[in-house]
Amino acid sequence: MSNKEVKAALKSARDAIRNKEYKEALKHCKAVLKQEKNNYNAWVFIGLAAAELEQPDQAKGAYKKAIELEPNQLLAWQGLANLYEKSNQTDVKGDLADVYQKLLELYESGDKQKWCDVCNKLVELYHQEKKYLEVAETWQKLIQMKQKEGAEKAELHQLWKKMIQLLKDSTQNQDNKTGQLLLTAFEHAVSSADAVPGEDHQNLYKDFIQCLSKFPHETARLEKACNDMMALYPTVSYPLEVLCLHFIQSGTLSEEALHCFSRLLEVDASSGPGIIGFGIKCLQEKKYKEAVKSLSEGLQKTSQCPAAWHYLAEAQMKIHKHRDAVLSCNQALEALGTPEGPSLRWKNLILQLKAEALIKIADADAAEEAIKALEQIVDASSDPVVLAIRGQAYVNKGLMDQASKISQELLLSHPDLAESHALEGFIHYSQKNYEQAERSFLNAIERNAETAEYHQYLGLTYWFMSDETKKDKGKALTQFLK
Repeated sequence: MSNKEVKAALKSARDAIRNKEYKEALKHCKAVLKQEKNNYNAWVFIGLAAAELEQPDQAKGAYKKAIELEPNQLLAWQGLANLYEKSNQTDVKGDLADVYQKLLELYESGDKQKWCDVCNKLVELYHQEKKYLEVAETWQKLIQMKQKEGAEKAELHQLWKKMIQLLKDSTQNQDNKTGQLLLTAFEHAVSSADAVPGEDHQNLYKDFIQCLSKFPHETARLEKACNDMMALYPTVSYPLEVLCLHFIQSGTLSEEALHCFSRLLEVDASSGPGIIGFGIKCLQEKKYKEAVKSLSEGLQKTSQCPAAWHYLAEAQMKIHKHRDAVLSCNQALEALGTPEGPSLRWKNLILQLKAEALIKIADADAAEEAIKALEQIVDASSDPVVLAIRGQAYVNKGLMDQASKISQELLLSHPDLAESHALEGFIHYSQKNYEQAERSFLNAIERNAETAEYHQYLGLTYWFMSDETKKDKGKALTQFLK
């Protein structure tokens, strides 16, 4: 077969494919391959015809042979993409992604519209496979291409918003890089909006702030976004509420936090986070009954705030509502769910406070529950304060050997810790060794004079001592502490 005859056979194959005579096309192509086994077009036409005849394996083999011969020619790659797109087999998804990547490479310096079309297809494929980092990176390339081509601000705004839609519902599954790309998309979308201020822009800002609140290490970014939104929308309470909840949950009760609480209550006097913030301020100022009232009211409106439940339990402890404090701690743990990262700190604090409240109830069942709570604290065995609380639980259960063992270890390892001496005092007091208990509680007070409980037990110790002077002193001290 001469060169002229090869060209004629290929033309006949092309015409047969156009007329949907696929078997005829295969005959012409095979004739060409007998003469030129490495003819690129013949292999491509075989791929096309075999695909139409529902012979996917033959079609795939033909396209791959053509690609092997001419790896930078478009036709075979396009044919392979069409073949994979029509396939119902899930195992071709990865191969299709590779084909799209190659097509992007081939289109990049030429047909920009086709490059964008393939880019959209690749993003959709990654999205179906929940490969969110690949989604983010590929979509960002699309935006960069549009920017190079001189796209209008409005078009770019829509592209950033589309990127948000592709990523925002999968925050929990994202790695740090994907999350950063999502936040970057939000920042670009917010800054590129035309109607500012406006309802759409306001809702976009809300979504941005809500997304930021899911990233515990983006504190500075969250505060900036909230402050920027407040500047644009001074009558909208949402950014203030998020900022207040951030301050509450972070345990940061700075002047800025207190100002934020006050400002929120000015905008919305019935706001749950604002009322909680006021309750925390009362707790700081030692107005414990007011704190309990405000925190309880705020939590009726904003119940999913573990830190607020912890502050309520703390205030309830101060007014000796120990059973109420246990219930508040349980609510805090329920709101916390399965903690990770910074939330683990709150879990430890809540469990410790719950154990302290249970110990104050002072019966064996409560002591058993306190021990169970302490066992859930991460790294509890290395925290001397937690060990001292466990020792008190053992005292309440009547397990003096275990309590004494902890006491001795703490006095050796942490002799300057008030809790070490207080535990020793509780053990002596329960055994009616009042002289020894007196020394221990005095040592505890010397190291931490602020703890009312140590004074209370010192007073009770004096009350039961045989010395009449100390009895009178104990009577006066316990009366004062009431």
